[in-house]
Amino acid sequence: MQIASKTSQVERIIIPTPFLVGDVNVYLISGDVNILIDTGPDTPEAKQALLKGLQARGLQPDDIDFLILTHHHPDHIGLAGMFTGKTKTAGHPLLKPWLEKDEALYEHIESFFRPFFKTHGMKPEVIEQIVHQQKRYRDYVQPAEMMEELEETVEASMLPGWTVVETPGHASTHISLLREEDGLLVAGDHVIKHISSNAIIEAPSLSSTVRPRTLLDYRQSLKKCAGAALIYSGHGDMITEPRTLIEKRLTAQLQKADMFLSKLHEPMTVAALTKLVYGSMFAKQPDLTFSETLGHLDLLEEQGRVNVWNDGENVVYESLRI
Repeated sequence: MQIASKTSQVERIIIPTPFLVGDVNVYLISGDVNILIDTGPDTPEAKQALLKGLQARGLQPDDIDFLILTHHHPDHIGLAGMFTGKTKTAGHPLLKPWLEKDEALYEHIESFFRPFFKTHGMKPEVIEQIVHQQKRYRDYVQPAEMMEELEETVEASMLPGWTVVETPGHASTHISLLREEDGLLVAGDHVIKHISSNAIIEAPSLSSTVRPRTLLDYRQSLKKCAGAALIYSGHGDMITEPRTLIEKRLTAQLQKADMFLSKLHEPMTVAALTKLVYGSMFAKQPDLTFSETLGHLDLLEEQGRVNVWNDGENVVYESLRI
């Protein structure tokens, strides 16, 4: 197998997206072997920007030897179908059904979320809104074949001197890439300078029945990456002081958990607490605000500060203030 040089340069290509998060960064590691990390969504504007970025460096899609995908969200994998022929696409094992647009995965997700949201107090019309939005996101992904699985190992085979770091939380499929010699971390959406990544609620994987506790996973993944010297993010500018930012984010999560607890004056469902805290934002972004609330309730539960039970119709949370 051909491999990239340890000293290969990492270059950013900025790709527009139709999402609220704005532009996404993809990264090119070029040399004897050309490696692209992430792609942008499947839109005409994103495709044009990606092709222009490659062409400015004397490359075409067929010149990419390896495509590494950090996680399954459409703004990161949407254009993977552009890369065929000699390009080998790689990512976390859980990425495969997302990348290949496996209908069994979609059915599994919908069958999980409908009853889950209902028992956590979500109104039927809001559930339909979320399910519809999840389906729309899939339109921004070209299906592609995943050829190589990347798990936490000593070294990425196509990138000597680089380590694959599993960083679940923002997505269960999330990986980051760490260059050992200088501590450079290509982190996808794991750490972003100007915003805190949402630990988005997910259904269990196809091989599991257990819901990932995404915020708890995210906190562990953040701690794992605190020693990086420099972070290249999936959105926005590079992070030059990762430890400071990561410690800030971990502290902010604890403070936010305290805030949620302070609002829990009586037993409530997740949806009721989300509406109380986020107000009109809950109506605009029910899935993301629900994720924020549930994640911090998971944290409070782990801390032994809330009690959780099923009242026969809904799952409710009660404060256990000490």
